[in-house]
Amino acid sequence: MPSAKIETVANVEAVIDGLYGLPIEEFTQARNEAERELRSAGDREHADRVKALRKPTASAGAVNRLVRNHRAKVEGFLAAAARLRDAQFAGKGDLAVAAKAERVALDELVALAGESVRTTLEAAAVDDDVARDLLAARLEREPEPAGFGTLLAHAEPPKSRSAAKTKAGSRRAPTQARPDDSAARLRLREAKEILHAAAADEQQARHRWTQTQREVEKAQAAVEKARRELDRLHGDEQKPDQ
Repeated sequence: MPSAKIETVANVEAVIDGLYGLPIEEFTQARNEAERELRSAGDREHADRVKALRKPTASAGAVNRLVRNHRAKVEGFLAAAARLRDAQFAGKGDLAVAAKAERVALDELVALAGESVRTTLEAAAVDDDVARDLLAARLEREPEPAGFGTLLAHAEPPKSRSAAKTKAGSRRAPTQARPDDSAARLRLREAKEILHAAAADEQQARHRWTQTQREVEKAQAAVEKARRELDRLHGDEQKPDQ
């Protein structure tokens, strides 16, 4: 009996996975059909679960397809994002090189799937929970970074001199009182949070700058097109009647 239950769960997971692999316009009908089949088979628990699934937004569907079709590239981008966090907050590696590698990987994915996936990818770059949901390829809507959890995990506090000399200090008088560093630790933690907030803002600002640049390029193209049309009209006016 337990083995049958496990098999049923595995089958339902396969059904759900298949639903999120469909074009979004086919999702609702396929979900409803799967729910009816499960209910007809007497599996009310899994039928209710399938019924509760929501149709992905257009951007979420694009991300799901991107992960399914180019998973290695997505994983490569997340690895580049992790290296960038290490360079930013732990001083590991060259910051400029890491930033460029992440940007190139991001632009490649956006070129494959369209601009609508950029926000989700940028959220996954700074939040491991979002990255996990991204790789599951079952997104229903655009996620947002949950906070500083991932960034804090990549920030290592600098080693203090007292910590470096712990071994040597152990040979000294054992009755020597340790200094109260709680206030200093609190200031360090607050400073880290400010740094991480600034880093998240910088990531978002970079995204907004990229969007603004594209808007400027579109506007410039529109101006040039209008100018050529105006020049053409004036040119036609100056032509003598045949």
